[in-house]
Amino acid sequence: MRRFIAFLVFVMPLILSAMTLEYDEFFEDETLNVELIHSGRYGMEFYRIENMYGAGRWAGSKTRLIDATNYGVHRVEVYSDKKLIYSRNYCSLFEEWSTTAAGKRDCRAFEEVVRVPMPKEIIMLRISSKNERGVWKEVFADKIDPSHIGSPSLDRVCRPFPLSYAGDINKKLDVVILPAGYSIEDSAKLRKDIRMFGEFMFSKHPFDGLRDKINVWGVEYFSEYSGIPGLKGSSLESETELGLSYNTFDSPRYLMSENLFNIHSLLRETPYDQIVIMCNSNVYGGGGIYNFYATSYVNPNNSFVLIHEFGHSFAALGDEYSDNDSDLEGAYKNVEPWQPNITALKDFSKKWKDMIGKGVPVPTPCTPEYEGVVGVYEGAAYSAKGLYRPYQDCLMRSDKPFCPVCVREILNMMELYTE
Repeated sequence: MRRFIAFLVFVMPLILSAMTLEYDEFFEDETLNVELIHSGRYGMEFYRIENMYGAGRWAGSKTRLIDATNYGVHRVEVYSDKKLIYSRNYCSLFEEWSTTAAGKRDCRAFEEVVRVPMPKEIIMLRISSKNERGVWKEVFADKIDPSHIGSPSLDRVCRPFPLSYAGDINKKLDVVILPAGYSIEDSAKLRKDIRMFGEFMFSKHPFDGLRDKINVWGVEYFSEYSGIPGLKGSSLESETELGLSYNTFDSPRYLMSENLFNIHSLLRETPYDQIVIMCNSNVYGGGGIYNFYATSYVNPNNSFVLIHEFGHSFAALGDEYSDNDSDLEGAYKNVEPWQPNITALKDFSKKWKDMIGKGVPVPTPCTPEYEGVVGVYEGAAYSAKGLYRPYQDCLMRSDKPFCPVCVREILNMMELYTE
């Protein structure tokens, strides 16, 4: 046993070093932001590269370069010759819109930004999307020459400052908090709110025990006026740069932006894996899209919305409530949903079946007998029938603690970013 331990002590650093050297073989210690136009409608989509530019040091892992989660509905892949050297999955505002009545009828174009390590040589960038049967299909491919990259969309840039620093950006999850709807007259409030949001990131379990694995960065950004447009009776017009607004896709509490080019350009000197947009409003609202961004209104008394939306954007968790104030589709029922905390019982063995105790029926009745028990409870992803959640109540459904299934998924996702 001692010889085996000594072997591991000697060999493991070499293995990790070799993995790091593989990164160094293909990539610079820099980020490439690729600005894309994602257009089309339900069942039909197109990508077009608009611009690309260098954006500071690479903040992601240098060893976990391939995403094997199968989460999300889009996948960006980087190839050197025919070798896959980087991939990440994500979702998009385009994909959400395409599930609405308008998205099934009309065509629209949305901004998107994919971030990959800066390649040393010409690479092939491929993007695939998942259809309603859960099958990946390539929809875009183009060569990228790093010697021919352009300039950021904006001259303006935000300078980062640490709100909570845990260590090396390549070995920690890096989260940036971007303020929206704060005018220069709101300077004192902005600084107070951003410190509060920095602490809110660690306010719910299991995040309360992950301070040593997460860097939280803040930036100061001042808008043209105070507040967030889109509220009923508001005279505020949409911001020219950040573009945050309530009533996205006609959902009053859905608070999102389509201005991805500007958001990422403003943050190009900040190391980040995840974006949280702190919206200067006391009206309930927010939103979160997997590996896209999260938004939240400011509630000094409760971090629920912030952490709920971060559950979407970081951990790929789906909504567990069954009501909906828009015609967005939360998940398909004819195949097993990709969200790890939602099931249609089509391929449940890949979900939380291993966490269900002996004697717990599947589906599980929502009765006092099974309160606090991992099961399969009907009603999830905006649907009262045909989709199921793992707990009677959870932070992805209401202001309750994360259930054991969601906790496991959050901790698993942390492994993609930390070592």
